[in-house]
Amino acid sequence: MNSRSGLISFLAVLALAATTSIASAQKSYAVGVSGGAGIPTGKFNDAYSTGYNASVFIALGVPDLPIGVRFDGVYNQFAGRTVLVTGGAAEVEIPDLRLIGAVGNLIYTFPGTTAKPFIVTGAGFYNSKDDSPGAKSRNDFGFSAGLGATFGLGGLTAVIEARYHGISRDTDAGGNIHFVPVTLGLVF
Repeated sequence: MNSRSGLISFLAVLALAATTSIASAQKSYAVGVSGGAGIPTGKFNDAYSTGYNASVFIALGVPDLPIGVRFDGVYNQFAGRTVLVTGGAAEVEIPDLRLIGAVGNLIYTFPGTTAKPFIVTGAGFYNSKDDSPGAKSRNDFGFSAGLGATFGLGGLTAVIEARYHGISRDTDAGGNIHFVPVTLGLVF
């Protein structure tokens, strides 16, 4: 084997090794944290004020495909309002409400260079409890859908998202819950 064919073979092996290391360096998962405001909507807004939201998530996907899955753990706290009883005879102070949820999602990410917008939709279970003595927690099914984007933030990746959550509850349990968290987070 002459030196020229040896050099070509060496470069071919080096290129294959570099391609393999780049492919293995692309992660197929991401872990993140986010937080922001939880904004009540509909009738839920009549009883509760804007609260806060915190979440942790793990996203799974193939780097070359735009579709992935994400699992969220969410915590929301809403301050109860003082409302007039029907007929205006008396005021009732509604206790604060805590919501914890586990949500499975599908994510579609659009291509982008500096920011990558995405659509997220999911369903899961939410645990709610009033902040009052003797209150019992309850579990209900809910769904969510929203928009967001990831973008570079120095050496990190940031995510901004707005997402509608609807939780199905019986009327005797206070009715359905609808809210929109607007969050900012970091992806690792």
